[in-house]
Amino acid sequence: MTQNIVTKGLAVQACAHNPDNRYSGMVILGGSPNEPDELKKKTLNEEERLAAYQKACEELENLLFAEVERLKTELVSTRELERIKKLNQRDFLDRMRSNEELAGTLATLEVEVGWNYLTTYLEEIAKVRPEEISAAAKKYLCTGNKTSVYIIPGGESDRPPEHYTEVRSLTGKAAAKEVKPDTFTNNSIYPTPAGWKHPLSFNRTPQKIEYPPAETSKVEGATIFYLPDDELPLIDLTLLIKAGAVDLPNDKIGLTRLLNGCLIRGGTSRYSPSELAMILDENAIQLSISVREEETVVKLSVMKNDWEKGLDLLKEIITRPRFDPGVFNVVKQQQMIALKRQGGDARTVCMREGIIWHFKGHPYGRDPLSGLETIPTIETGDLKAFLKNYFVPSNMVAAVSGDIPKSEAVKALRRLFLELPKGKAPERKLDEPAESSPVLALIHKPGQVQSQVNLFLRGIKRTNPDYWKMSLLMDILGGNDSLIYTRLRDDLGLIYSGWFYQTYKWKAGILVGYIGCKGDKTGEAIRETAKIMTSLKKDVPEKEIEQKRLDALNSFVFNVDTPAELVDVYSHYYLRKEPLDTLEKIQDAFMTATKNELEILARELLDQKKLQIFVVGDKNTLLKKQDGTEVTLEDDLKTIANDLGLPCEEIELR
Repeated sequence: MTQNIVTKGLAVQACAHNPDNRYSGMVILGGSPNEPDELKKKTLNEEERLAAYQKACEELENLLFAEVERLKTELVSTRELERIKKLNQRDFLDRMRSNEELAGTLATLEVEVGWNYLTTYLEEIAKVRPEEISAAAKKYLCTGNKTSVYIIPGGESDRPPEHYTEVRSLTGKAAAKEVKPDTFTNNSIYPTPAGWKHPLSFNRTPQKIEYPPAETSKVEGATIFYLPDDELPLIDLTLLIKAGAVDLPNDKIGLTRLLNGCLIRGGTSRYSPSELAMILDENAIQLSISVREEETVVKLSVMKNDWEKGLDLLKEIITRPRFDPGVFNVVKQQQMIALKRQGGDARTVCMREGIIWHFKGHPYGRDPLSGLETIPTIETGDLKAFLKNYFVPSNMVAAVSGDIPKSEAVKALRRLFLELPKGKAPERKLDEPAESSPVLALIHKPGQVQSQVNLFLRGIKRTNPDYWKMSLLMDILGGNDSLIYTRLRDDLGLIYSGWFYQTYKWKAGILVGYIGCKGDKTGEAIRETAKIMTSLKKDVPEKEIEQKRLDALNSFVFNVDTPAELVDVYSHYYLRKEPLDTLEKIQDAFMTATKNELEILARELLDQKKLQIFVVGDKNTLLKKQDGTEVTLEDDLKTIANDLGLPCEEIELR
């Protein structure tokens, strides 16, 4: 569907899948149509606009079912079937890579058919023939059994909003109070694996994890981190490049999105887009290139026997990209559509406006919607220039792990680096962002039943020795089963979701909070959040400190679960010029942080007078006060702003 629908520009998205678990008997076809051409006419009334969207959805549905009919009438080619089988084999190996993936797979199978289904899965997949696929399509993919749902933007509701109900679930704290079973025997109807133990039979005693150092080499100006891993016949490579959106001028906003969308999809000088996609799939080569805000991440993961082939394809994609005009124009169109549709997503709008305000005047705070003006002006030459300027070995850090000796990995990477442009990348000039002003801002979205709220505070940089202690404090304030979640959701029933966490940019730290709640609970949820923040300045509860300390240390082993993840972590530290023993420093901070230290950090950083609060909601929503009188959400937020000492503004919905 990607090749026949999306790549040809017939839709923004198209997909099909057969989910497991409770929907195992369902096949789901879906996607997102292009913006209707009729919308370019400014004279359309609301009814005509909705009709245009519906027509676009109907046309996409026809395209999806045309692909289904092809499965019924045309036998899948031998090449295509072998491609799918190899991808299944690769997916199978990936499920074995981490403890979490393996445990999840075993648990799912145990519920559905028994865990030993895993032992014959690849064997059974290998037996599938083209005729069986066609027969299955004819038997199960019947349009008479379909249910079609179109979600169309805009319009007035033809009935009142659904009554808001709070769906409760068992939280971690509640689960901790559950009584352990009388017996730890396995009650499954399926055979019990050797060495099996009941999950509740373990006592958690956290210990500091000692991570093995990676082997390093310097090749053509690039630093390489290496760790062996012969558990599975896989090899993983990560290339980190110090290049991102912050390195681009304002008139190139959106270039990184275009590069991400068409560097691989656009083919190479030797392979067309469809040929390259087929070769990658036939060899189960996982390849991705993501140009982010401050760095570019290139990931290559291959089966052992395809290592050289994977590197050759990566080299060709980077050094001889085709940027197929058809694909390039489709990606441009998709990015423009995505930006135009942002205004319909309240949560996206809230976060976007908050980041723009928090980093006002800095590249971190660029307005993504500026891409509506700049993206049409960007050409493939701009993408090639970016690759030539920044994809140089001296601007790279590499991480390699897997079933390959270090000498072979280094030798292969040397060949790759020799094919890349030489010299130095342009020097990055990025200052620390200035502190922006506090505010309580309302973005009015008519008809918005559930308010979306984001809160921002200036944090500390990752290089600050107190960064990880601050992370522990934020876990207490807004992590899983945190003070915010417990008070606002469990105790008061004000919110359906809420958190407050610490994150970072290379040049800044930031504290970000989120509240999702019914419109008439917005003000009360904000007030309670501010109260909790203030309380931590005087008293961080000892019980919460120890619980969060225990949670963090016990879960630490899952954060870096494989050699591939470990060398990836080391390479990121090196690129950002952080100590390579940061994993040890994190554990030390969690183990040694004291109540007094956390309270000092709370007084320094959790200042409600510096809060930046952004609310996307319907300003005309009525709130009933304790005295029985009613006020609008707009007036209530003005009162809150006054109480917290914050300026109050309204920002236009975009």
